[in-house]
Amino acid sequence: MKRFMNMLAFIGLCLVAFALLLSKILGLFNVNPSAVSAIQMVGECIAYIVTLVYAFYYIKNKRNVWWWVAYCVSAVVVVLLVILR
Repeated sequence: MKRFMNMLAFIGLCLVAFALLLSKILGLFNVNPSAVSAIQMVGECIAYIVTLVYAFYYIKNKRNVWWWVAYCVSAVVVVLLVILR
């Protein structure tokens, strides 16, 4: 599982970097980078998912309920803001 998550994190990072670089290059030529924003969104979603999973494994062994509350609230906020973008 850890190896898969590491690979997924790498793919997400590469997609975000590629999208940012491509949008910068297309911005120099005054081209509308709408397709680039889709690539960037996919990369960001992968990065968010990896972050949520690793954060879950971090708080899984915590005994205080406030860790779980903070995790759930943060996860809901991230998901809602990505959806309502």
